Amino acid sequence: MGLGRYDYERRYRRRFWTGFAKVALAGGVLLGIGLFSYQMGIEQLKGRDATLREQIETLSRTIETQKLTIENLRNTASKAQVHATELEARLQKELPTGKLADLSRLVADRLAAGVDPARLTFVIEQAQNPRNCQPGESKRIVLSTPLLKSTTRVASFGNGAVTVTGEGVSAQNAQGQKESWYDPAQPVTLRIGMHGAKEPKELSGMLPLHHAMIVDHTEYRITVVPGQRSYAEVTVDRCPAP
Repeated sequence: MGLGRYDYERRYRRRFWTGFAKVALAGGVLLGIGLFSYQMGIEQLKGRDATLREQIETLSRTIETQKLTIENLRNTASKAQVHATELEARLQKELPTGKLADLSRLVADRLAAGVDPARLTFVIEQAQNPRNCQPGESKRIVLSTPLLKSTTRVASFGNGAVTVTGEGVSAQNAQGQKESWYDPAQPVTLRIGMHGAKEPKELSGMLPLHHAMIVDHTEYRITVVPGQRSYAEVTVDRCPAP
C-alpha cells in the first residue's frame, strides 16, 4: 500500500510540474510576442514621428517661400504703380494741348500726305512774325558734273556776302550713257560761301534745298530748286537779323 501511494504522488507531482511548465512556456511565448509587438509599435511610431516632422519642415519652408514670393509681388506691384503714376504725369505734361495740339495734328497730316520732312522743318523754322525783308533775288547756276566742269557758274548775293555753287550726278540717256548735265532726281551738293569764312559750307541732298545764315547783321534765306537742263534756280531773301 505504501509503494502504490508513493507512485501516485510522484505521478501527480510530475503532471503538475509538466502542466506548470507548459503554462510557463505558453506565457513566455505570449510575453515574447507581446514584447515584439510592442517594440514594432514603438518603431512604427518613431517612423511616423520622423515622417511628420519632415512634412512639417517641408510645409514650413513652403510657407516661408510663399511669403517671400508674396512680398516680392507686392514690391513689384508697388513699383509698377509708381512707374504708371510717373508716366501718367509725364504724359499729361508732354501731351500737346490747345493750339500746339492743332499744330501737331497739322504736321502729322502734312507728313502723311507725303510732304518732305526737311521741307516742312525748314518752313516751320523760317515761320515768324512779319519782318522788314527785301524782295527775294533769284539767279541761276549751272551745276557741274564729271563731264561738265569748265562752265561752273557762281551766284553772288549781297555784293558778294553770299555765294552759291554746286555739283550733281551726271544724267543718263536711254542707252545708259552719261550726259553732261546733272540729274535732278539724284542728290546734289551745294557750296555756300560766306563773306569772311575760310571754307564754304557744304549742303547735300535732294532738291529743293534750303539754308539760312547770318552775315553782317543780315539774315540770308537761301532756296535752291531744279531749273532748266543743267541749271538750278537760287533764290535768296534778305532780312534784318533778329
